[in-house]
Amino acid sequence: MKLYCADWVLPIRSSPIRNGAVLIDDLHRIADVGPAEILIPKYPSIKPNLLEHAIILPGLVNAHTHLELSMMKNVVPAGLDFSEWAFQTITTRMNFSEATVLADCEKAIRSMVESGTVAVGDIANHAATALPYLRRSGLYATVFNEVTGFANHIAKQRFEEFFSKIVSFDDERIQQTLAPHAPYSVSKPLFELIGRHLHSENSRTSIHLAESIDEVEFLKTGVGPMKSMIERIGRWDASWSAPGQSPVEYVHSLGLLGDRTMVVHAVHVNENDLSILAETRSFVCTCPRSNARIDVGGTAPVKRMLEAGITVCIGTDSLASCDDLVLWNEMKALHSIHPSIPPETVLKMATLNGAQAIGFGERIGSIETGKDAALIAIRSIQKTEDPFACLVKGLDFLTEITKL
Repeated sequence: MKLYCADWVLPIRSSPIRNGAVLIDDLHRIADVGPAEILIPKYPSIKPNLLEHAIILPGLVNAHTHLELSMMKNVVPAGLDFSEWAFQTITTRMNFSEATVLADCEKAIRSMVESGTVAVGDIANHAATALPYLRRSGLYATVFNEVTGFANHIAKQRFEEFFSKIVSFDDERIQQTLAPHAPYSVSKPLFELIGRHLHSENSRTSIHLAESIDEVEFLKTGVGPMKSMIERIGRWDASWSAPGQSPVEYVHSLGLLGDRTMVVHAVHVNENDLSILAETRSFVCTCPRSNARIDVGGTAPVKRMLEAGITVCIGTDSLASCDDLVLWNEMKALHSIHPSIPPETVLKMATLNGAQAIGFGERIGSIETGKDAALIAIRSIQKTEDPFACLVKGLDFLTEITKL
């Protein structure tokens, strides 16, 4: 048993504890939490670990990234419109050797661990790439095996192909599932196959949705830059017809939304879309730095999502569209774009909300008795009176991150 004491303990589900303490048992689970003045005499046989100028909190959850694209940092220029960015990403990612892909994937995972991330939602095209490194890292992970296939006639073939890529192994910290990529890369028959599988297995999933204005135009009218991009990569299906709906409406009509679905980006959503996401209890993952780097045509209305009762989490997206996978930087960017969102809400988005979205909410994401002790301690050179603002705004006196 270990007893850690700090200036602040941030349980997330309950009020912050000034001069707090957390007791961790020999199975590395949280055995108790509360004020140090109560816990220290309560456990007289345990020598307390006094962490000076420190904040104890749940480790961060990067709910959406693409580890397999870690070799793509600064390869595609910033500022391109979304369809052009997608074209360049698709056509250049195959230029890298397997050794480079593996090395940069391992480096990316290490950077997340070192910056206080304890769990990740990873989009995988080849699950075997990142899995060995994820297993060694100690991270909790949900690997979303991403399915693509725009042509109607290849739906069954593509479903079987991607289903076969799921790697079987026994590790309670890592889950695997299937995830349709996006409405502009997955045909209706393929969506239906994926949906039936997910419902039969009661599996959670993820989908890129309403990310760009190009996507909205394409689903409404069937034309525009998105159609041109699909034609350029040789995947156009002349039998396809536009549903004439918003991305959220279209995917909802296919039965893909629900409390086990994480919608990623949701930049272009109207009031009806927000109502659908709230009513279906779908999670939304926002990636503000990625949306700023690529010209997606707007900014996600995160404050409106929260007001609608939607559970919002945070992801970095990949190094193809972001400078790093450090979630602190994503939180800082989010708060700078939406300064009216309280820092404590932003921190909850990066911890408990993310854990719930990727399926680990019962085990991590908050400091509660019985949960796994996936906790970190942040040290600084001086005390702080506002730990939430300190963490979210990225004040300069943060000096050290330690996994407890």
